[in-house]
Amino acid sequence: MPANLPPQYYDAEKRLRVAATPSRKREILEEMLRIMPKHKGTDHLQADLKSRLAKLRREQAKPSGPNRAPSKIVPKEGAGQIALVGAANSGKSSLLKSLTKAQPEVADYPRTTREPLPGMMEYQDIMFQLLDLPPVSEDYNEPWLWELIRRADLVWLVLAGAGPLSQLEIVEKVLAGRRIALYPAGEGLSGDLEAGWTYLPALAVVTGADLEETGENIELIRELVENRLEFSPVSTVSGQGLEELGRPSFQALEIIRVYTKQPGKPPDREHPFVLEQGGRVEDLAVKIHQDVAARMKQAKVWTGGRENSRTVNRGHVLEDGDTVEITI
Repeated sequence: MPANLPPQYYDAEKRLRVAATPSRKREILEEMLRIMPKHKGTDHLQADLKSRLAKLRREQAKPSGPNRAPSKIVPKEGAGQIALVGAANSGKSSLLKSLTKAQPEVADYPRTTREPLPGMMEYQDIMFQLLDLPPVSEDYNEPWLWELIRRADLVWLVLAGAGPLSQLEIVEKVLAGRRIALYPAGEGLSGDLEAGWTYLPALAVVTGADLEETGENIELIRELVENRLEFSPVSTVSGQGLEELGRPSFQALEIIRVYTKQPGKPPDREHPFVLEQGGRVEDLAVKIHQDVAARMKQAKVWTGGRENSRTVNRGHVLEDGDTVEITI
């Protein structure tokens, strides 16, 4: 019986081949199991992935050695974890403070951020987790910093408008030394990928948009990097550009929002479920509860602003904004 694996599975398989850390490999294996259709044709493949996943879990459960750096892992919350990566005094902490309820220390002197600090940013009816990190430096970096960056779903490369090019060069050089590469969010991975490297989607956020020199610097850096990254100018002083960060981040995370309803009741428009693009009705059912996934017979789907629903099976691919009523 053929496996009939969806394109999203092969994308995840490609990322698994270049994953550099056990935690990243574990995340991708879990994703592949969620994506994979469950039928006899995938039984052996499921067993292989589960075996590899169990081995990784055992290895991660082993006690840390005396020379191993302590972990600073921040559990993911919301629709996606966005790591704020940048050099000293790039404006990361000011961004976090402006966009969330977190209260980081903000000062003119470098390295005020010494510990990872999360905050929740609202975007329409979902939340993103922003993670402020210590600055990337050519001199010294906390050993656990790389693990946190690799685990992120998206990177905001934060650059100060007064000198974005020099900061970009420093950050990319240091990340490359740790086999971490950034690529333009929304464009996907392309070209030859090197084994052992972690490739992360990124948006470049340039702070200080209220300063006259920032605009000129952004135009210069755009020419020099040949559109290698998209640059979003923002100001935590005037508020310019802050509200516009949500949409490109949502698109870069490659997710959709799906709303649910019970028979005879209006849909719940306040608490959508978040799925990866290409997510199916079955994936939604699993998110609701394993029992719902096991007992579901069919579903009704309202797409866009349509008044009439369609009856679909568990393999139906959902779109952003769909409303689903599951029959069990």
